[in-house]
Formats: sequence, C-alpha cells, structure tokens
Amino acid sequence: MAEVNAQRAAALARREKAGREPAPRRLAEDDIRRLVGSFDDIRNTLRDADSKDKNNVYRELRLALTYDPGQNKISVEAKPDADYCGVTLRVRGGT
Repeated sequence: MAEVNAQRAAALARREKAGREPAPRRLAEDDIRRLVGSFDDIRNTLRDADSKDKNNVYRELRLALTYDPGQNKISVEAKPDADYCGVTLRVRGGT
C-alpha cells in the first residue's frame, strides 16, 4: 500500500510540474529569416554531396517521393523520427 501511495504521489508531482511548463517561445522575424535562409545552405550542401551521402540523409529523414505522371509532378513527404531530431512531443489532457 505504501509503495502504491508513493507511486501515486510521484505521478501527481510529475503532472503538476508538467502543467507549469512555460509557453513555447515565439520566433522573431529575424529568427524566421535566419531559419529559412539556412535551408539554402542545406540545399547547396546536398546538391554538392556524394550520392551515397544524399541517400543516407534522405533515409534518415524517411523521405518518400511519389511521381504522378498524369500531372508530371513529384510529391515529397518527410517523416523524420521525432526522437532522432530532438523534437519533444507531449500529450495534453487525460490519457
């Protein structure tokens, strides 16, 4: 019984702490410009990279390209692993 009460108290403390997390920081216009501008660096680096290196980057991004011959278009979808990319995902509300 004491162990269950200790686990419950720890869970309640974690929930309370999670509820006090600060709101995400808003990006300033300069931050956004700098971020978008860095895409050019990434594009240029990939353009000049060895094809085996490109393949590794695309695989890590879980990149999928789908060609639609009727519209002569290529759709690109990336599903990078959130843990690998350092993204923190949270569940809000009851679970």
